[in-house]
Amino acid sequence: MLLVIMVCRNLYAQDKLQFSAEADLVNHYVWRGIDYGYSPAIQPDVELNYKGFYVGGWGTYAFFRNNAVYEFEYRVGYTFEKIGLSLQVIDYIYSTATFDSPKTTHNIDEGESYVGHSFELGIIQRIKNFHFAGYINLSEDNDIYVEAGYNYKGFELIIGAGNNEYTLNDNFNLVNVSLTKTFDLKLTEKYSPSLFCGTVYNPDASAVHLIFGVNF
Repeated sequence: MLLVIMVCRNLYAQDKLQFSAEADLVNHYVWRGIDYGYSPAIQPDVELNYKGFYVGGWGTYAFFRNNAVYEFEYRVGYTFEKIGLSLQVIDYIYSTATFDSPKTTHNIDEGESYVGHSFELGIIQRIKNFHFAGYINLSEDNDIYVEAGYNYKGFELIIGAGNNEYTLNDNFNLVNVSLTKTFDLKLTEKYSPSLFCGTVYNPDASAVHLIFGVNF
């Protein structure tokens, strides 16, 4: 997977059915402080919203097959607009089990590739520019990840911690300290792609990752 920071969307109730589609082009994919490959990738995302309910799909497709993950996931959830609280379920389907990850692997043999599959429950609370989130992966160990984030004038700071397969010794530790900056590019009145760049530090693994990409 490519290095990109997956952030919780700020979802609000809509009176009409709304559809959105976008994609990120990234240098490589880091998820919750974990690096999933060394290849540029395209990451499309689609979503339907109606009166607080939402369903969406996201994927990451590496340009180079060696040491890279191909993944698709879909999510369903509901947002309580008045209090800024979202509840969601995510189903992960991914191509390999060779990376340390909280995703459960069933090792379905397809030649030299493997398919992993797992479910995750999430809760996200937004208060103005802050967000707080917790996730539990329904694997054998019930891996837990929590994070807090703050967004100000295009800058976003995220601090996250996890246990078991998020960490080297399975203990609950800080695994994700990231800071990114987004630059909006207004090309037309209706089309404004954006550039983003930043860094991710994983204290548990003593690893630093630089990230950059474009959203369109």
